[in-house]
Amino acid sequence: MRICIDSNQFIFGISGADPNSETLMLLLPRLDVVIPRIVMKEVTRNLHPTQVRLLYALLNRAPRVKIIDAPVPVDLVNKYIALGLREKADAWIGAFAEWQGANYLISDNRHFLAELASGAFEVLNPAEFLRRCVLLMPHDHLPQKR
Repeated sequence: MRICIDSNQFIFGISGADPNSETLMLLLPRLDVVIPRIVMKEVTRNLHPTQVRLLYALLNRAPRVKIIDAPVPVDLVNKYIALGLREKADAWIGAFAEWQGANYLISDNRHFLAELASGAFEVLNPAEFLRRCVLLMPHDHLPQKR
């Protein structure tokens, strides 16, 4: 199962602002994740330098998390604009998730949650994803909060 995570989940999870996003961050070492470089740039712009170091320390322990630099095909971006995503950035992340073969896009972004039905992947908020993920993972592989 491959997932793509929107920037807000990294920000909420690393800052401790949302318990579900924080749990998602703790699960990163056990997940197959693709992230566009532009998302990581947005995340690091919105975190304190100490939090950025914490994020990269976590990513260093997550060998199946891949940060992708390659450009998203323009025809896919246009597809998501045509599907009704209002912001070009939203269309871009939707196109990225499809291009990278993600099964799920994890986001609290209301545009994704309310408007996107591409059929290429499912959009879940962190709580919904965790409910599904916990059912699929052996309990001895679940992270423990400190």
